[in-house]
Amino acid sequence: MGSARWRVLVRVGAGVSVTGLAVFLWAEGLDRANQWAGVLGLFVGVAGLVLSLAGGAGGRSAGQSADGAAAGGSVRLVRNVKGDVVVGAPSAPGPVPEAAGAAPPGEAPPAGGGLSARGVRAGGDVELVDGVEGSVRFGGPLPPDGGPRP
Repeated sequence: MGSARWRVLVRVGAGVSVTGLAVFLWAEGLDRANQWAGVLGLFVGVAGLVLSLAGGAGGRSAGQSADGAAAGGSVRLVRNVKGDVVVGAPSAPGPVPEAAGAAPPGEAPPAGGGLSARGVRAGGDVELVDGVEGSVRFGGPLPPDGGPRP
């Protein structure tokens, strides 16, 4: 089911629920409606507390994404590094390249919490680093002999 269709169904369901509750409370009269509102408010408050605690305890499980980004310089995504990250001088910024085959907007990050840079247009480097036990160092461009960066 598409996300737009899901949103419409949720809005219609919420509208029907609110209308049904309003009719019920109106039929109960002012004093009984006040009592019902207190009880319903208690349950809504407890449900909100439980959901906020569950959301905070779950952490962030989605991946990180720079899909479709356009930058005149470098694009770097770094996560899960146990150690220091040293970022040296970035490569010289250049013009943002023309769009060609960019990822569709609104596409979800990769499953399993990975990194993604599909369809990135960058005038500099695109670097993705994930799950490194040691240190990460970004520097300038590679030396002419193809060895490690300084």
